[in-house]
Amino acid sequence: MAMEQDVAPPKDISEEEALGRVVGEILSAGKTLSRKTLCFELLKKLDEAEESSVKRHYSNIFKKLLSC
Repeated sequence: MAMEQDVAPPKDISEEEALGRVVGEILSAGKTLSRKTLCFELLKKLDEAEESSVKRHYSNIFKKLLSC
C-alpha cells in the first residue's frame, strides 16, 4: 500500500499513536475491538518486527494493555 509507506515507523511515534494505528487496523478489517483482539494483534506485530527497538515499542504497549 502506498499509504503505509508515508507513515512513520512504530519506533518513531508515541506508544499511544502506535496503539491507535493497531486499533484502526482492527476496525478497518471489520473485526470486533476487544482486549483479546488487541493482544493478538500486538503479538502478531511483535512476531513480525525485525528491529529490536520496534519490538521493544510493541512490548511496552502490550505490557500496558495487560496491566489495566
